[in-house]
Amino acid sequence: MGNRGDKKKAASAGRAWTAPLHLNLYTVCWLSFMILTKKHGTKPLLVNGRLELNESVFEDTTVQRDSFLYVRGNLTGDLTIEPGSHVVIEGWVEGKVINRGGRLVINNSGLVDLIAADGPPLVEASGILKINLSAILLNWTALRRRTVAECAAVLKADAFSCGIDQITTALAKSGCRTFFVSNLAEARRVRAAARDATIYVLNGFYPGTGPAFAEINSQPVISSLIDISEWDVFVASSRWQGGFALNIDTGTSRLGISVDEAVAFASRVHSSNPGITLLMSTLESAAAADHARQIKLFQDVRRLYGRIPGSLTNPSDALLSPEAHFDLFQLGAALFGVNPTPGTKNPMQQVIELQARIVMVQNLEPGQAVYKSTGTRKKATRVALVSLSYADGYPRPGDAFDVSRKAIVNGKLCPIAGGPSMDLLAVDVSDLPDLTARRGDMITLLGGEITIDDLAIAAHSTEREVLANLGRGFRRIYHLG
Repeated sequence: MGNRGDKKKAASAGRAWTAPLHLNLYTVCWLSFMILTKKHGTKPLLVNGRLELNESVFEDTTVQRDSFLYVRGNLTGDLTIEPGSHVVIEGWVEGKVINRGGRLVINNSGLVDLIAADGPPLVEASGILKINLSAILLNWTALRRRTVAECAAVLKADAFSCGIDQITTALAKSGCRTFFVSNLAEARRVRAAARDATIYVLNGFYPGTGPAFAEINSQPVISSLIDISEWDVFVASSRWQGGFALNIDTGTSRLGISVDEAVAFASRVHSSNPGITLLMSTLESAAAADHARQIKLFQDVRRLYGRIPGSLTNPSDALLSPEAHFDLFQLGAALFGVNPTPGTKNPMQQVIELQARIVMVQNLEPGQAVYKSTGTRKKATRVALVSLSYADGYPRPGDAFDVSRKAIVNGKLCPIAGGPSMDLLAVDVSDLPDLTARRGDMITLLGGEITIDDLAIAAHSTEREVLANLGRGFRRIYHLG
């Protein structure tokens, strides 16, 4: 290391305020330079050896091979980790993380209270669903850096089966101020976790639900003129000042008032209390030309509504061109690791790990059929039966002969062998050494080498469907990575 290593040790001492009180002039000037460099981010930090810091790091940082960095604060620049290195961050990583073979632990001290578990006890659960809160927040940070619009979180289907309570709290702590949910029951849970958030209910306004919207201060996404009339009657009778999001159908034949209705309704913005807090629509078509047409149509309609914020969402592409972001950019499944750019490498961190228990190991002779299989094997086969299947939301195979679904047993990929069963999976462990797979062992069905994309492809389904179907029979464990 030479002088560089000595300087880094001195930097650590200066940051921890543990340096001797009688400093020579050179040391004082050098420490002042280091502090200014940190604040203004004018010089990248290179770590070669061991470095512990008692404050945040503001510049881009590279942790070189076989080195160690411990930061008792946040790291706001980009972080590069070379092979064999170990990095521990007690706060946040705001920039891009490039991990070339090291180990990164983000403790998120502000979220330690969210480390928890819920659901049935482990001995009673059909499986374990591990949810990495740090990965969700890294995904949140990566996506919101791509836009100047406010970023809202779409937490439909119990936050895509990850648990709306914990996820709301984590996102609210990271700065999320607006949430979209499916129904009023979910809105209540978001309100309990985020007292000051704006909450939109996608399923809209139904007769008799007005008092509930007022009670929890949430807003319906209204998609028909009849719903607007009923909303106006409720607001007039209750004198509640809450508003609603107006949903416009820009060509998807989905929920929303027509463009002609939206144009005719625009004069409402000149009233004393128009009640419209958000103008929104949905892009559905995958065709770029149709996207451009819908974006232009939404822009034209939005001009009629003055300063009312706009939001244009597309559930299959979270990284459209900035012109489609408008004022409020809705982030959904990508937060949970689903690829927002289909057809390219997934830039998102994996969030979910699903494990299940082996309940029996069978040794089958040549000619015996694997459980729920229509054929027989020509050679001896060893099969592990696992206590989880489609009743728990694990996807069925796309066809009867599909062998692309895998499980990780003791670190090795093994094929899922049998056909669909309600509550059991058969995993072929014939290629593993004897006693590697044993009754009571946990195997991994999602996580590590097995991604959500892999399961969706094997099931001829979508990543969102795979996530949303994961049942509540699991023991959920929330951790910080």
